[in-house]
Order: sequence, then structure tokens, then C-alpha cells
Amino acid sequence: MKSLSIFFQNTKAFTLLESIISIGIFVIFATAIYTSVQYVYKVVYSSRIQIIETAILNEQIEIIRNMDFLEVGIIGNEVQSGILTRTSTIIRDDVNFEIIRTIRYRDDPADGTAETGDIYPFDYKLIFLEVKCSSCLQTKPLTFSTYVADSFAESASSTGALFINVKDSNNNPVQGASVNVSSTEPTINIKRDDTTDNDGILRIYILPACYKCYKITVTKPGLTTDQTYSSDTFGGSTPVNENVTINDQQVSNVFLQIDTPTSMTLKTVNRECISVPDVNLTVNGGGIIANSSTVYYLNDIATTTNSSGENILDNLHWGEYNFAVNNYNFVGSIPNQPLNILANSSQVANVVVTTSTVSSLSVLVLDNNTHLPISDAQVTLTSGNDFVNYTGFGYNKQNEWLGVGGDVFYGINHGFWNISDAQYDIVNHPFGLKLSSVGLDLYTTSGNLESATFDFTTVDVSYTKIDWQPHDQSILTGIDSVSFQIATSPSFSPATWNFLGPDGTSGTYYNLASQDINGIHNGQRYFRYKLYLATADPAFTPVVSEVSIFYTKSCSLPGQVYFDTIPQSIGNTLRIDASAYNYEIKNITNITIDNNLTTTTYLTNLL
Repeated sequence: MKSLSIFFQNTKAFTLLESIISIGIFVIFATAIYTSVQYVYKVVYSSRIQIIETAILNEQIEIIRNMDFLEVGIIGNEVQSGILTRTSTIIRDDVNFEIIRTIRYRDDPADGTAETGDIYPFDYKLIFLEVKCSSCLQTKPLTFSTYVADSFAESASSTGALFINVKDSNNNPVQGASVNVSSTEPTINIKRDDTTDNDGILRIYILPACYKCYKITVTKPGLTTDQTYSSDTFGGSTPVNENVTINDQQVSNVFLQIDTPTSMTLKTVNRECISVPDVNLTVNGGGIIANSSTVYYLNDIATTTNSSGENILDNLHWGEYNFAVNNYNFVGSIPNQPLNILANSSQVANVVVTTSTVSSLSVLVLDNNTHLPISDAQVTLTSGNDFVNYTGFGYNKQNEWLGVGGDVFYGINHGFWNISDAQYDIVNHPFGLKLSSVGLDLYTTSGNLESATFDFTTVDVSYTKIDWQPHDQSILTGIDSVSFQIATSPSFSPATWNFLGPDGTSGTYYNLASQDINGIHNGQRYFRYKLYLATADPAFTPVVSEVSIFYTKSCSLPGQVYFDTIPQSIGNTLRIDASAYNYEIKNITNITIDNNLTTTTYLTNLL
């Protein structure tokens, strides 16, 4: 017989490690089972919520289908009175569900549309319903839509339709813009809030006829606001967009524009480029909202630069801006007035001022055709004695590309570094840079030219815009294109010229005429551009006849001169001579200068 001690020696027990591993395996299996049960529960619960929401939608649709056609509308929002609310809450199985209703008229093209003369465009109504569980963390509502029509035939009406077209600054449709329509006529109780469709249009039918009584306001988060105005809002000035008139059985179209706001930084400096603080300015611009006595979006706003000589105006409407200096003499501005600011952009303007005197004269000289500043024009003021000044440089222009390439530096109106699948045509019309000819009236599909180097002589240079004059041979739309990239360097012979687009990367291109140059290039003395030509149809080619580079140097005034010594107030004359650049010589006589005068004159190119 074995002893008891021997029996216990042969019996094995769990170690601590084995126990921990066993517990871990059990926890993993238990967690997996719990997670699966939870997932199944969520799926079942979600399905149950969706079944309830589907039943609610069906119930709401049946209620609407059994209503009188004239009663189908939203209380307080629809132009035709209805009995439905925009939103409501319903309880099912102790769960709150929110219902959102949208009802709009629809014009059936089967009998013509309002645009084509249908005098009864309110054929049926679109019913769009949304239902969402308020406490279920539901991300998207369940939706349903249908149409309802009147059981009676169309009949004569004393109402009209209103089509509200909302565009951005480039006349592209703005989708989802909030539109408020209300009546200024007390007998017409209409107030409607709605949104534009994918075409940027809100169509409203069955509006009571009324003369200039419908006020419209258009908004969208992050964009500017536009609206209509009553005829007496601006006193004797007539609003560009007056409140709308609705005529019997007619469509009234109104066009409003909204876009991303812009900003403007005004920097006041003296003629030595040193900041001048506390300069009082009056600013106007951003587009005209009333004529006769002109009213601007930003109208006669008084502002003052800070201790650093700066003032930032933001949330502005795009458009042209002008400013006047009040407690100093205005010498000129960089760029010259008016400042044209695009939507979703910013503009920095250096306003050059000097100590206030009794009388002074600031002259801006522009090309009569292009309205561009003319550089190096000799301006002579005769006021007892002759006073001579020269307009500052504003741009470099290239309109010839002679030679075979390899020109390091840009010469007088010609020169380039390299060309590929493109040619400079000086024989045929239109002449200019084209894609290379590969046969009779056939061209390559793409080509490019890299310019020679432009030397701006100093690092104190800011590049503002690149512009070109295209002569498009094509008669079709969108078959060809012109685009540019820009490279700058502190050295005339960098290891690589890095060509960049308007966002400062190599992946974008300047493809709009008179487009702002990215500030990444500022302070670089040497400049090159690369021109890309392309066509989708080898029978056509884009043609570029001229490229202009606009720039400013600190305190150089493009196309502008200033005189602060005016010996006599009457009988003054001006002689403006840019004949070296083929412009006419203009003489202006009998000028009275008894205050601080700012004027603009235009010269005609004789070529």
C-alpha cells in the first residue's frame, strides 16, 4: 500500500501564472460575448427606431393627402396660408421624434413654365418630410418626399411669381443661401424664410400683386449680405436693387450677389518710406448700392491709422475702393486708386502722405485704353516757373519674343530663355505666341515658353499682378487654355528656377487675366515666368500677344507724380510727355490749384 505522502507528491496544482492566464482568457471570451450582445441590441434598437420613423412618415403623408390642397402649407412661412407647422414633436413608445416639413410649389413643364409664359405655374406642391429621434444619437434623419396636386383645374389668378437668383461675385450660383422675403404693404401678410436650390434660385409662386413692396434679404454663413431697398432709403438716390414689384400672372426676377468678404490694409508712409501714424482717412467703395448721389456699400467711413501707421478694414464687400487723406497732403498710393479688391482676398495699399500745405497737386497718368499706369512719363507743371517730375514705374511689358532662345536677361520688348512646341508668329494675324504648327491649320496640343530673367534692380520690390493680352483664334468654348507660373530668386543664376502658382506651390497656375501674384515672391530681385499653352482641338491654338508684370517698389508711385510747391493758384498748365513710349503729348491749360488737388489724366497710345 502507498503512503499518503506519496499520493500528495503526485498531485499537480495551478500556479499563479496559470491562474492569471486562465482568468485573462475568460475575460476575453466574456468581453466578446458582451460586445456581441450589445451590438445585436443596438441593431435591433436601430431597426425598431427606423420602423417607428417609417410609420410616422407614412402617417404624416396620409394626413397631408387627405387635406384640402389650399391648406397644404406652413403656418407663417408660406405665401399661401397653410395649417401645418414647420417643426413638431411626436412621442412613440416613450421616445421623442422631431418632424420637419418643407413645402414648395412646383411648375410642371407639361403645360409650359413661368419662364415660357405659363400664367398658372403653381401646378402642384412638393412635400418633403424629415423625422429624427431626438435622443437616439441619430446622425441623419429619415426622409420622404412626394407631390400633391389640386383636384380642380387651373383658373385665373391675381397673383404672380417671384424668382430670386443668388450669385457670387463671378456670377456662379450660390446654393443653400438663406432668403427672407417680406412685404412692406400692411395688407399683405407675408414673411417667408427659405433657401436657394442647386441652381442658386428660389422660386415662389402665388404672391399677391403689389408695387415695390417685397423686400428680400439674402445671407449665408461666412458670406456677405445683399438685399433690396425701398425707394426712399437713400433720400434722393435710387437703389440699384429696389424692393420688388409683383404683377398679375407674371414672373418677377431679382438678382442678388453674395460672396466671401474681403479685407484691406492701409499703410500711411511719407516719401522716405517711413511710417506716418494717426493719419485721418475717409474710405468709400465696395460697389454702388444707389445711384444719382452715389451710395457705396462702405460709404464715407472715417478711420485713422494706428501708431504704426496701419489700419485694417475687414469684412468688406468686394469691389473698388477710394480714400481721401484729411490731415495730410495726399502724394499718391501703391497701387493707385481705385483699389480693386476681389472677393475672398486682401489688399495692402501704401498711402504716401506729406505735411499739409495750402495747395498741392497729385497727378495720376493712365493709358487711355487699358487704364494702366504709365511709367516714366515726364510731367511739367508751369506755375510761374517750370517744375518737372516723372511718374514712378508700374509694370514691365513684353510683347515680342524674337530670337532662338538662350537669352539670360530680358531685353527691350523681346527675349526668352527656352521654348518648346510653341512659336512666336509675327507674320500671320493674330500674331503672338502660339502652339507650333504641325501641318496646314494644325497645331500641337501643348507647348510652353520660359522667359528670360527680369531684373528689378533691388530686393525692395513687391509683385502685384500678372496680366496678358490673349488673341483667341478658337470659335469654340473651352477648347484651349493659357496659364502661367512664376519663379523669383535673389540671384540671377540660381541652381533651379522654381516655378509656382497663385497658392505658392508648383501644383497651381495663374489662369486669369490680371491675377494677383502670391506674396511669396516679394523681396526677390530676379523674376521669370513660364507660359503654358494647350488646346483640346489641334485645329485651334490660343494666342498671347502681350505679358505684363505689375510691381511696386517701396514708395515708388506707379503712374503718379506730386507737386507741393504751387506759386500761383490760377493760370497753371500741365505738360505730360510719354512720347518715348509712343504716347501723345498732352497739354492742359488754365488749371486752378487753390487747395490740395488730386487729378487723373489719360494718354492715347499712337501705335
